[in-house]
Amino acid sequence: MICICISIQLLNAQDLHVTNYNFAKPYFNPAEVGSFSGTIRLGGIYREQFSNFIHKPYQTVLFYMDSPVSNGLRPSHWVGSGLQLSLDRAGDLVVQNIGIMGSLSYHIGLDAKYKNVIALGFQFGNIQRSVNPNRAVFQDQFEGSLGASKDLHFIQDYKDNYQDYNVGLKFTHKLSSYSNFDAGIAVLHLAQPNIRFKDGQIENPIYRRINLNASYGIDLSDEMSLTPVLYFSKYSNAYNTSVQLLWNYRFFEKSDKKQKIKIPKDYQISLGVGYRIQDAIQFIVGGIYKQWKFGFAYDMTVSSASQFDNYYGAYEVGISRILSYPKKPKVVSKFYCPRF
Repeated sequence: MICICISIQLLNAQDLHVTNYNFAKPYFNPAEVGSFSGTIRLGGIYREQFSNFIHKPYQTVLFYMDSPVSNGLRPSHWVGSGLQLSLDRAGDLVVQNIGIMGSLSYHIGLDAKYKNVIALGFQFGNIQRSVNPNRAVFQDQFEGSLGASKDLHFIQDYKDNYQDYNVGLKFTHKLSSYSNFDAGIAVLHLAQPNIRFKDGQIENPIYRRINLNASYGIDLSDEMSLTPVLYFSKYSNAYNTSVQLLWNYRFFEKSDKKQKIKIPKDYQISLGVGYRIQDAIQFIVGGIYKQWKFGFAYDMTVSSASQFDNYYGAYEVGISRILSYPKKPKVVSKFYCPRF
């Protein structure tokens, strides 16, 4: 029965959780879908946590694709759409979620130069949760019981699908030519679905998750910029707050010594440090090469859990790329009558 309680707690607490949110924006807030300059954005992130003291560590995989697909009701409006696939698993029972979600967003430019933009997003899809009962070991088996445990039947049929719905809101404000601010709020698991097993005798509720984010980016020079970031999540009685400071460096080459014109190179580097309150110190390294974006993050545990994982919390690897395909201009054919 102890095994059952632990597995249920894992299911209640399990939701995608990352440090480098730049590679999981469409998951964190549906209003981020289609919020970029380009034709198609492809991206993904992998996270592994507690791998040094748990036989089957927490693993998260997320892939996404999104695009600003069409114009909106006005010239300064546009519509975004996307698709994301996720896999989240944890523990010896291989408690896992497999999800596929579609996304739609509507972006409203409040002025012709897009200095102020409001975006609304909606996600819908299907999530499957399951465990692997073959890996379960119960207390009565340690006490000399022969054969399968009498408690095994509680988790043998733990496998169910549920429909999930998420909504989000985002506001972007360009303060000046060298600074900008954005903030967002999202509510995941809007309908609060239930997973039922043992013929409906046991229910596993999926609580609403509230995500908040805010960032302020400022250029210190042509080369350097700083971005303080705040992320907050609430799921049931669990809270997650992260404060980060990201530093970015752009490389230039001078084409004319007299005019001192700077031409940007194809690559940038970024470094960051953060703190997840009462949990971990975060270290972030990233870079941009042409249209490719790379990122690596490491969590150093500083909570009481550090005595078990020896300060090694988690690592992440992320990658994304924006593809741009300029639209071909429409050429209007004209027929000229020859003059005689």
